[in-house]
Amino acid sequence: MIFAQISFAQKTFTFPKIKPQGNSIEQLTPTNWTVIETANGDLNNDGALDMAVIFESDKITSETRTYGDNNSEIIKETQKPRILAIFLKDKSTGNYKLSTQNNDFILRSEEGGKLGDPLQQIAIKDQQLYLRFQGGAEWRWEMGYTFKFQNKDWFLTSAINLYFNQNTGDMTERIYDFNTRELFTTVGNLHRRDVTNRKTSEVLYFSELRTFKTFKKPWAWEIMPNVYL
Repeated sequence: MIFAQISFAQKTFTFPKIKPQGNSIEQLTPTNWTVIETANGDLNNDGALDMAVIFESDKITSETRTYGDNNSEIIKETQKPRILAIFLKDKSTGNYKLSTQNNDFILRSEEGGKLGDPLQQIAIKDQQLYLRFQGGAEWRWEMGYTFKFQNKDWFLTSAINLYFNQNTGDMTERIYDFNTRELFTTVGNLHRRDVTNRKTSEVLYFSELRTFKTFKKPWAWEIMPNVYL
């Protein structure tokens, strides 16, 4: 009985496996989960309208989430888990086929600070998937990530990180281009961009392009000392 009680107490949340294919979003939605965002567009240049979906659990549960980098500062949070699922449409059958399921990358509703739910946008444009988040209080942050399907995987091709003071306008903006390995930084004032801002560019150093598998979630990649993406 003691063993059974310990095992029950240590039981962790298990994410459902998204169906490998289906002909409608209703058919692909797991039981006890709700669709909160969708985007449609051509992701693999075949002329068909593919689909990206964010599912949210109907139930609040405890999750272990990472901050800082992929391995450290693990904390426990109580909230509704979310899933990102990307489907490629088969033109011959009309079915959606699951390309990837990611249980970590999408920020949860409680991770935006005083601004509330940080999830701002999911979109498909120019055969790329766009994800946008924001949060904070007086000091606010905006994060944007662009992923592209190539070589049978989802690679991070660009990103933007804006950190600013809502009252004073003091800001730092970093724009990352991972294809050209360039980082563009603007430091100055959000309200007077053309007058006080200082712009610099530098080479980005990294070993290989990140994917959904190797980039755990926002704020989890220390791309430079004390600079998190």
